[in-house]
Amino acid sequence: MLAHVVRKGASKLASRTASKRRYATTTEATVAKYTQNGRAGSVLKLEKQALAPVKDNEVLVKMVMAPINPADINMIEGVYPIHPSLPAIGGNEGVGQVIQVGKNVKGLSVNDMVIPANPGFGTWRTHAVASESELIKVDKSVAPEYLACMAVNPCTALRLLEDFVKLDKGDVIIQNGANSTVGVAVMQMAAARGIKTINIIRDRPDYPDMVEKLKAYGGYIVDSEAYLGQPSFKRLIADLPKPKLALNCTGGAVVTDMARLLEDGGSVVTYGAMARKPITMPSSLFIFKDIKLRGFWLSKWLETHSAAERDAMYSQVTDMFKAEKLRLWSERHKFSTGFETALERAQTERRERKVLLEF
Repeated sequence: MLAHVVRKGASKLASRTASKRRYATTTEATVAKYTQNGRAGSVLKLEKQALAPVKDNEVLVKMVMAPINPADINMIEGVYPIHPSLPAIGGNEGVGQVIQVGKNVKGLSVNDMVIPANPGFGTWRTHAVASESELIKVDKSVAPEYLACMAVNPCTALRLLEDFVKLDKGDVIIQNGANSTVGVAVMQMAAARGIKTINIIRDRPDYPDMVEKLKAYGGYIVDSEAYLGQPSFKRLIADLPKPKLALNCTGGAVVTDMARLLEDGGSVVTYGAMARKPITMPSSLFIFKDIKLRGFWLSKWLETHSAAERDAMYSQVTDMFKAEKLRLWSERHKFSTGFETALERAQTERRERKVLLEF
């Protein structure tokens, strides 16, 4: 369900809710825990877990929403570069509401909305006790379904557009996996800056509908992987400047086709490998066109940049939400009754929406 970005009266309603919860005593949480790595549907279990008393420098957070991202699944499987100590709670991203604060906490108050400061927090739980330093305050006027998904996919899209090639109004980029959450964010951010996007998706039963949806989000051209390598596709884009940048989240032969379309000196940036197929590049693209192959991982960016730079990035994304220049596409599942369904949906191919757990 598409959400309104800014909810009128949200702050007033949240304030009334907070006043009721200010002195509430919550002694346990329901958590999605795993004690060994493996298939998420097999190793994750919903359990009750006692909450430690809130210390002077800590807060109690009631989780509101959290997405299920591919990286979350890979982490549970044990094939992701981040390895939490086991047993662990699933989920790296999400938004919660502060419902209790320790006496030494200065930067957070009851009713504030917060997101984790670092990966591996464990967001698939109803409540969490955390130190103030583990959390980042976010703008509670933004819809919680957007805040829950803010820190990974939109920030990845922003970095892909800003960190590799200087892009100006009228420039062109090309991307595969364009119907992914990152892809949809890229096309909206690009359109807002006057940058045209060529968006490649896989064939699917609802292909015509998907094309129209992506164009409504700002996609300039939307076509299939099969059509990408055809002479008629080259005629279709003949009047456009050659793309400066190709964004790859799938892998496979489609990346080669995209690279062939780039201008001399253009860059291919890989940030995912959903098809689990290698990238193959002919030597001629390096020798005669000086094509560059790069990679991007948001977790590494966060490691190598300051908290101020991170906060500035979050502010940029928040401003886009508030200006309604960025929308996200999600479906919700109740954590208490629909967790298994949500896990299955999150791992379904050609899914249309980001899967969100609602607590």
